[in-house]
Amino acid sequence: MKTLSKKTITIIIILLLLLISSVYFVSAINNPLKGNEDIVVRVEDGDNFYSIINKLEEDKKLKSVSMIKLYVKVLDKSVDVKPGEYLLSKDSSVKDIINALNTDSSLNKVKFTVPEGYSIEDIAIKLEDEGICSKSDFILAVKEYPLPSYVKPNEEKRYNLEGYLFPDTYIIEIGETPKEIIYKMIKRFEEMLDEASKATNVTVKDKDIETVVTIASMIEKEARLDNERPTIASVIVNRLNVDMKLQIDATVIYALGEHVNIVTYDDLEIDSPYNTYKNYGLPVGPISNPGIESIKATLKPESTDYLFYVLKDDNSHYFTNDDEDFLRKQEELGY
Repeated sequence: MKTLSKKTITIIIILLLLLISSVYFVSAINNPLKGNEDIVVRVEDGDNFYSIINKLEEDKKLKSVSMIKLYVKVLDKSVDVKPGEYLLSKDSSVKDIINALNTDSSLNKVKFTVPEGYSIEDIAIKLEDEGICSKSDFILAVKEYPLPSYVKPNEEKRYNLEGYLFPDTYIIEIGETPKEIIYKMIKRFEEMLDEASKATNVTVKDKDIETVVTIASMIEKEARLDNERPTIASVIVNRLNVDMKLQIDATVIYALGEHVNIVTYDDLEIDSPYNTYKNYGLPVGPISNPGIESIKATLKPESTDYLFYVLKDDNSHYFTNDDEDFLRKQEELGY
């Protein structure tokens, strides 16, 4: 084997140094803060971005000021900062820090996340648990909130706004009223409905929005895997088209008003406009607040002839168009 020349060795060393430097640079930019705790940054009049990061380095809260300055210089980015107090997450990137310092103070704001499929009562409980507002105040605001034009008021619904408080992460100012929180959620719903419409190339008329959201709300509670949402949507559509009862357990659970792990035969007899075991067609309104994937699945369901599905042990579903096959599969799975 030939011995490597000095020139080749030098090139290899240079390449290794470049690789190490690149890794260090990426780390310093993506995770510039030291420690495992969020930090508060106070920006005074006259401060600029560089004076702030220099101060953070002095306080041993930054990994590398030089790398950050190089990053800003390479981007040729003008960074303006506003006086105030800012809460920086321990996981913030340099970009996150720049964006935070370039907006209004975040210290008096909190993040509030609504998971997909939460009901209005779930949201109200979470708001109270996180100290944002009381459950009762939020529920009252929901009942009193002026309905958007596309929501049909109906006294049989538990909440007319169920389905339209979009599940997402919101930045809420301390002291913000329940009404203001509801406004943000509805506006987000309208934005995401528009996004789903563009993604599927399906125009949704105002008169059809409630139908879309009601179906999406059932998909949200039934689906475990994103790729099965359009298939579950097809089952719902196919049953509606042949005038079959939907028989969706999630509607019975919503009708009960409390979560149960197993729906019993007695539960199926509950007299409620939400119970799709007793009533034909859709429930009287949405049963949850669905995410965008369930909305897209509703707008563009898979083309199938399936009329039944059953949940398997791996959280996927078995689909069929034959009732005997469905019953056999239920027995096989121990239902």
